[in-house]
Amino acid sequence: MHFAKRRPARLALIVILLAAFAVEARQAPAGDKRPAAAEVVPLVTSSPPGQLLPFNLAGVLATSELKEFHKDGLRDLVAETATIYQEYKVVSAASREYGRVRVDVFHTQNQFAAFGLFRFIAGTAKNQPAPQGIGQGSVRLNGELAFWKGNFFVRLRDAVRPSRAVSAAQEALARAIAGVIGSPSAGVTHPPLLDSLPTASIMPGSERYFLGPESLSADLKHGREMFDFVGETEAATAEYKQDRGLNSGTGQAASPSQPAVGTRSGPMPGSAVSTSNSPVKLVIVECHTPEFATDEMTRVTGYISSLPEIEQQQIVFKRTGNYIVAAVSVGDREFAEGLINSVQYPYTVKWLRNPLWPTNDPFRVQKAADMLLSTFGLLGLILLTVMMGGTIFGTTVFLKRRKQQREVFSDAGGMLRLDIEPFVLALPPKRDK
Repeated sequence: MHFAKRRPARLALIVILLAAFAVEARQAPAGDKRPAAAEVVPLVTSSPPGQLLPFNLAGVLATSELKEFHKDGLRDLVAETATIYQEYKVVSAASREYGRVRVDVFHTQNQFAAFGLFRFIAGTAKNQPAPQGIGQGSVRLNGELAFWKGNFFVRLRDAVRPSRAVSAAQEALARAIAGVIGSPSAGVTHPPLLDSLPTASIMPGSERYFLGPESLSADLKHGREMFDFVGETEAATAEYKQDRGLNSGTGQAASPSQPAVGTRSGPMPGSAVSTSNSPVKLVIVECHTPEFATDEMTRVTGYISSLPEIEQQQIVFKRTGNYIVAAVSVGDREFAEGLINSVQYPYTVKWLRNPLWPTNDPFRVQKAADMLLSTFGLLGLILLTVMMGGTIFGTTVFLKRRKQQREVFSDAGGMLRLDIEPFVLALPPKRDK
């Protein structure tokens, strides 16, 4: 009876819960009008560039869907320059529009590649003063804002035409993206190859870093034909004023903190001598093995020897260690030779450990025990093998000799022998005469 009294109350409670659930499910499609929630879900499984472009960025809502690109599909994003982006080891990219601003984010394998891509893009057009404090370097070019930080290179451009309002929106979005990117290593700011560029007479901001022949050829005349970039080859270039006051022994680190600005020098006139105001371009190509350096030097020598005499006079080159150093657009050969001679191939010789020092190996007892066990185990195995081999050999010899003895036995020509000793014969009685 007690259970029967509580049963109606339980049924009523169940009916109320089902009704509430049905009302909520009926009102959900009309009441849930938050597109931001629908955009957050795909970002969980998106690539790193896509995670930097949420639906709401710096208070600005996205006006297009998020587009993500693999390294093999970069042509859909950057058109004919896709090969250059691939040379700079771009592994993925993402693009999205926020109002009139289109944001393209490129993710590279390492921050040196992102640095090189930033310097290359910044050097392809005349720049304007860039806003400070955005990423590890920023620049304005032709109405666009570009910056790099860590393994990311970001470009922001206007979909219609540049204006002050668009520039302010670009800067706000750029600062928001740079704030989301994690802090890179403070001790690594630029590729070490740039440290080999001489600093005397260098034109500030002309330093470039390359990882492939296509990008180098866009900055250096005959770059694609001279260098093949086999085996993770790297290259760095800079422009120098042809000044006789160059001290050939002062090859020091180039300052990576200079803004990435500079004009690209064009081809030399049809003369072996140029004016002193024309800059000379220095290129350092680093091969990671002496074999690759030998192949590159052979390629450079063969190609330059095929050029007309006038162009050969404008190129000076030499090999230093794994470096192939060349100066192009040369007007003063003495200056160019002093410039390339100031480049030193950096190498260090270090003792990893003095062999005379005692070994403080914490596992030396365990290693000694393992050596003893393996030694005695090997001796036991050898002893067991010898014993088994000796037993088998001795048994074989014994059985063979027994068999030979049985074959030598003879019964004296087939005669039978009768042994009568065990029998007692009864003789007949003696007869009387």
